[in-house]
Amino acid sequence: MKALFELFLNLLKEQPAKGDSFIIDNLPSIQNHKIGITKNGQPIFFIKCDDSFISNILDTNLEFISVQYNIKCQLESKKGEVEVGVYSIISLKDGADFLQEYFLKIVYVLLKNISEKPFLKDLRIEVDKLINLFSKFSKPPIKTIQGIWGELLVIEQSSKPDYLIQSWHSSISDKYDFNDGFDKIEVKSTSKNRRIHDFSIEQLVPNATSQLIIVSIFTVETGIGKNVFHLVEKILEKVIDKNLGFKLYEMIALTLGKDFEKSHDVFFDYNLAVNSIRHYNSNDIPKIEEKYIPTNINNVRFDCDLTDVPTINISTIRSILHNSLLF
Repeated sequence: MKALFELFLNLLKEQPAKGDSFIIDNLPSIQNHKIGITKNGQPIFFIKCDDSFISNILDTNLEFISVQYNIKCQLESKKGEVEVGVYSIISLKDGADFLQEYFLKIVYVLLKNISEKPFLKDLRIEVDKLINLFSKFSKPPIKTIQGIWGELLVIEQSSKPDYLIQSWHSSISDKYDFNDGFDKIEVKSTSKNRRIHDFSIEQLVPNATSQLIIVSIFTVETGIGKNVFHLVEKILEKVIDKNLGFKLYEMIALTLGKDFEKSHDVFFDYNLAVNSIRHYNSNDIPKIEEKYIPTNINNVRFDCDLTDVPTINISTIRSILHNSLLF
């Protein structure tokens, strides 16, 4: 992925010989689709489709990106070679500089998921995912930057990151961070000097056949450290199924919303966080028993200090999800 951004930066230095041409280059491990630069210095992708003569699909124009289908383009390589062809185009709009690196990575993942010459209808399916994703950036955040960073750290430290990603927020309404349909994991992070975390009564009472593990992490913000996207890069180096990269980027857009831009500048102490990871059985965490809560009182929340609560050894538990927490 770093090579992709460097390729984009190198293209910025080039100028097409013809004023109506786009300067382009080949994408890593992709033959037919190309990357280029708009007149305003933003990244643009040219996608070759198998049925590019069909023109009954409407273009899309969003706040940050635009998508055009079946456009006749004049492309010029860095060697000066000119090609005229019909492409579908995905481009980042002027003024969305903070999204450049994210845009490059997510569209590249999309192109890796389709064929070298996809049918237009198949491309549209993938583009709809992209449109849905980029629409999240104008919405309020669902979680804090600290919260999403803690969850990503758990995935990055996992011996089975693929399984954790597949179980990560499988439903937007899920009250647990990781849920594989059998067991659950809830990640709690704190910037305090004690393990004090916020819980809801419902959160600590999973269904009778499930085991719930609470992961506690100290997340201290620093001037120099690792941000959300540093962790994503480390995760992508470890995953076996590279298609899971789209879900990673999708969850970041969904959870951060309008906070996406500033998340690049928020760093946490990585070594402190890794060394502070502790696991707890939800049954061991002090809580208010439901029988003492009047039936007409809902959404009971409380802070709990886990300092003196006994930790558990994950390796002794028979659970695919929980065993994924092993380093």
